[in-house]
Amino acid sequence: MDRRTITFITVSVLIIVLYQELVLKRLPQAPPPELPAPTANLDPTASPADSGPAAATSPPTSTAPAAVEADTAAVPSRDVTVDTDLFSAVFSTAGGRIKSFALKDFRTTNEPGSPPLELVVPGEETDLPMGVELRGAQVWSDARVAYDPSSDGLTVQGSEEATLELSAKIAGQPLVKRLTFRGDSYTIGLSVETPRASALPKELVAAAADGQPASVALLWAKSVHAATQQAFEGAVALVDGKLVQTSIDSIEGQQVLNGKIGWTGFEDHYFLSAAAPERASSVILKAHGSTIESKLVTPREGDGPAQVGYTLFLGPKELKYLDAAGHDLARAMNLGWFGPISLLLLRILNLSHRFTGNYGVDIILLTCLVKIAFWPLTQKSFQSMREMQKLQPEMQRLREKYKDDAKQMNSEIMELYKRHKVNPLGGCLPMVLQIPVFFGLYQLLASTIQLRHAPFVLWIHDLSAPERLDVMGYGIPVLTLLLGATMFLQQRMSPPAGDPAQQRIMMFMPLLFTFMFIGFPAGLTLYWLTNNVLTIAQQYFVLRSAPPASPS
Repeated sequence: MDRRTITFITVSVLIIVLYQELVLKRLPQAPPPELPAPTANLDPTASPADSGPAAATSPPTSTAPAAVEADTAAVPSRDVTVDTDLFSAVFSTAGGRIKSFALKDFRTTNEPGSPPLELVVPGEETDLPMGVELRGAQVWSDARVAYDPSSDGLTVQGSEEATLELSAKIAGQPLVKRLTFRGDSYTIGLSVETPRASALPKELVAAAADGQPASVALLWAKSVHAATQQAFEGAVALVDGKLVQTSIDSIEGQQVLNGKIGWTGFEDHYFLSAAAPERASSVILKAHGSTIESKLVTPREGDGPAQVGYTLFLGPKELKYLDAAGHDLARAMNLGWFGPISLLLLRILNLSHRFTGNYGVDIILLTCLVKIAFWPLTQKSFQSMREMQKLQPEMQRLREKYKDDAKQMNSEIMELYKRHKVNPLGGCLPMVLQIPVFFGLYQLLASTIQLRHAPFVLWIHDLSAPERLDVMGYGIPVLTLLLGATMFLQQRMSPPAGDPAQQRIMMFMPLLFTFMFIGFPAGLTLYWLTNNVLTIAQQYFVLRSAPPASPS
């Protein structure tokens, strides 16, 4: 491979990788437009002075707050546990909220004895998720409502289904949350039934001061970290078919997303907790300290009971589960520009894993498969490089002859290419065609949950984390050093560059890539190392199959 080609490919890859890692992942999403000032909660214990601007616009009657207060008197809360093959969930009767949701197949860390991963991480500044709000001229929340469960606990296995009802009353009318579970699914069906409008205090069914109609909102909340360059963590929503990610540091005040709402929730690198409504008009986002609240707002229709259905998903961003949940939740994987390629390669990776049981082996096999698929293109590229290598002595002679006349030198070199029917871009173009596949693999191996805590061999216990071999208390990145060595070997096997500037760049590239890959996941490093070894073998076979001859 001539050094001009290597320079072109390496610099192109480096620019795109660094752009994704250091720029795109640092940029916050543009904040959506702000909502008008929020209305106050219709708190049974609050005085009229605490009701805020909305209360002043539409003052409550003397009987309405009393009716609500009578039906929502506080009682001691208790927990209801639902145990399935995949998770153990705890619901609190105080507010009918999700108190805990632990995934049985995933651990918090890779350390022995690490507890199951917890998806419900409430902050001190907000309520637990799965709350219900009635929004009108005033806003009422069920945070202080005591729900009565239909069961003290459920155990659901395999394809079995079971239902848990949480029942309460508001203004003497039933308020019901009905949850349906399946033993082998992370998906939960949720139906929220609220009283008809005529049975509720008028403050909850009258239009708000800004003209917004009365509505029912589902509250989802989670404590999150600030965005980092490694992975996004924050609120996510599918609005009008577009994925919108909002980090906690980009939310100022209260913000709204309007349009066709597919779903909303929270995600991190590997997990998603989301709610997909049957119908909703907007998503309201608000930050409280380290917590983001996301509310799905569904307008009331007529005077009938407002019954709203949701599909909840709390689980890994794994394709088979996201596809089974429907509602286009698979978009949460967000594999970038080359997502379709990444998904195809992911299916191949999963198929291979059925036979090997080791994702490190699967990465090596997948790399070999991709290499075989592109063998003809790479072969053509190397053959073009070999022809270029034959011209190196003559090109060097021309550079020395016309070293003081760059224009004449370039003209003579182009004439040399034309005379020997050599295309100087012949080594680059086949490589360029492989770039989409490379980035599809890059995004896949950097993001897929299959590699989380997945061991390979010996000291590599987690393919999703940087690998380190402990030698006398020092962590040695063995794969990364081998990667740098293979890049250096590729350079030694390539024709020497006549341009001193190119030579300096190429000498620096192995060191730069070694430094860059030190913090990359071991799975990604393993892929690149394997690809380098296969490329060296193919390069040796092509470039040494016939000794270069001097041009006649």
